[in-house]
Amino acid sequence: MVVSVYLRSPVAVVWTLLGGVVVGALAAGGWAVAATLRAAAAANPLFLGGLVELLYLLALLLVGLVLAVAWLPFGAGVAYAVGRRARGRPAGFRTSVTAVLDAVEEGARWLKTRAAVPGVAERLLTEDDVAPAEVVTGCRAFVVPALVLDAPDALERAVDRANRVPPRSGRERLWAGCLGVSLLAAGGGYLGGTVGIAPGVDASVAGGLLVAGLVLTAALDAAWRAETYATEDVTEGFRT
Repeated sequence: MVVSVYLRSPVAVVWTLLGGVVVGALAAGGWAVAATLRAAAAANPLFLGGLVELLYLLALLLVGLVLAVAWLPFGAGVAYAVGRRARGRPAGFRTSVTAVLDAVEEGARWLKTRAAVPGVAERLLTEDDVAPAEVVTGCRAFVVPALVLDAPDALERAVDRANRVPPRSGRERLWAGCLGVSLLAAGGGYLGGTVGIAPGVDASVAGGLLVAGLVLTAALDAAWRAETYATEDVTEGFRT
């Protein structure tokens, strides 16, 4: 079970905690900016020509994108540690940092591939990049584990190895369970503070609980993807 493999990897837990600190700090800063815009709109409906609500939504969207990108190296560290553990090999924190740094350049190329939606791909990608169509449906999740574990200097080889992992069920249940618990914790904390059951719990505390839950969800997702990839024979196998 992925949770047991994750918990048996202290390095993965350390990467999760570090990622939680960074993501939490960025989330707090983004929330402060968005709240300032909202307060300005409440005080002066004509502030910025009445576009504050739109800017507020755009700010939240931008914060979400920044948090997702900021988590990427920490998720890669979790994937490296859990993947090594799944293969029965040790994973020290220093070696995990080296593995993540070695994969930064190819990881940036992979990020370009992920962002290459129709209408943008023509301008964003070059002939040296990997096109989204080159990734087999259902195998995209295994590219990062392939990068940090086996091919930090060759995105094309990482994609080829990821394409050989048969799609497996279970990821959706993991996300549903983790997100459900996160939402219940955040909602329960906020409701408890509102009705006086949990004094001192306000929207900011509930938001912190939600961010912590999302970070843990992302960490377990990275662990699931790494374990699935690391335990498959990718020298041969699935590829269409």
